[in-house]
Order: sequence, then C-alpha cells, then structure tokens
Amino acid sequence: MKKIFIYILTLGIATGTYAGDNDHPENGDKPLAQLSPMKIRDRAARPDVPGTFLIDIGWNMLQSAPDAFETSLIGSRTINMYYYYDVPIGNSNFVFMPGIGVGLNKFKFDDDVTLVQDVDNNGNTVVTLEELNEDWDVKKSQLAANYIDIPLELRFYTNPDDKKRSFNVSVGGRAGIRFSSHTKLKYETDDENIKTKVKKDYGLNRFRYGVTGRVGIGGFNLFYYHGLSEMFDDGPEDTENMTNITIGLSFTGF
Repeated sequence: MKKIFIYILTLGIATGTYAGDNDHPENGDKPLAQLSPMKIRDRAARPDVPGTFLIDIGWNMLQSAPDAFETSLIGSRTINMYYYYDVPIGNSNFVFMPGIGVGLNKFKFDDDVTLVQDVDNNGNTVVTLEELNEDWDVKKSQLAANYIDIPLELRFYTNPDDKKRSFNVSVGGRAGIRFSSHTKLKYETDDENIKTKVKKDYGLNRFRYGVTGRVGIGGFNLFYYHGLSEMFDDGPEDTENMTNITIGLSFTGF
C-alpha cells in the first residue's frame, strides 16, 4: 500500500506539473522537448483554520481521599482534547475561548484493590473498595472516567499579533458530563496472565465542573485544573468529599 501511494502521488505531481506548463500562455503548442525547464511553483499556503485545537497531558491527584483510596501519580493520567473558537475582545490583548472536547481520565490504585458494584438484598446498588486475592500478582488496577467537556477560558497575549511566539496567560473553567467509566485489572496467577475490564458507573458523579489556569509561550503551556464537584455521587465509604486536581502540559495543534 505504501508503494502504491507513493507511485500515485508521484504520478499526480508529474501530471499536474506537465498540464500546468502546457496551459501557460508562453508554452503555446510547443513540443515537450522545446518547453522551458520546469519551474518550481510556490507552495500553497497552509489553510487558516479558525480557532485552536489543544491537547492536555496531565497527572491526577485526589483530594480528601480515604487512605484505602491512595493512587499512583505516574499511572493516574489525563488526556484532554479540546477545540476552542477564538473570539477577540475588541482591540485588546484578550481573547475569549469557548470550546468543546473530551477528557479521558485514569486513576491507578497504589494498593491491590479495585472498585466493585453490586446489588444488596434490598435491591440497592452498592459500591465498595475491595482488596484483591492475595495469591494474585497484581500488575495494574485502574479506574477510568471519561467526559464530554465544555471549557471556557479568557486568555491574555502579550503580543496578540504573533500568538505563536507570545507569552500568554489564561483563566477559566469547564463543565462536563460523564459518558463512560470502567475498572481495569491486570494480574498473574500461577499458570496464566489475566486482564479484565468491567464497565459500570461505580457511583461516579454524572457531572463535573472546576476551574482551570494556563501559562506558557505560543503553543506550549503548563495547565492546572481544580475540580469543584465531588468525584462520587454514591461511591465507596468516606469518598463523599473527594475531588480531583490535575497538573500537566498543553500543546496546540493549530
């Protein structure tokens, strides 16, 4: 497939160049051998796509979490992919940036535990944090929660005429709705490697909201997110006031 693509691309370039030269008024009906050397055309300008596509790569930290809910910073990651529409505010250095996108979050448990969702004898849904089998060699135990987010930011550029090189600072917030969640386990027993993935809501709050801040130069920023909503609506014991903080790096796609 790669060779076919290269052949088609080369043929297309050659054909387009030949046709373009023959259509030029100076060429007329001259035979190919009498045509002047091929001229290198100016490269087409890159499309001016309105707005900003931004990718966040961050690490999650839980606030007010019980001791049994300790998570590993390295394995607790966030990837946000947002599209912002830039709205300049008059002739000032400020830009209002409403957006939309997805936030993908993982929380890796430090201890050999996992969330379990079940129904009790009264028909009520119960979520507990349970220890895993001592005989298992646990490699990974994670909780994943994914959201559709609406971010809103106000950004200040020191040089709005050259945003790609300008120092910038932004503040704002975002609100989101959870569209999926699951736990993931990876462990070894005496004779096999096992991976499991269980999709349930685990008592997670359906909605989330919080404040954000960014600082950087051009398309590279440091970002901070502080969740104001509780992570669980009806979760395990002692998680009523638990919230999330994320710190990381941002990269602008265009």
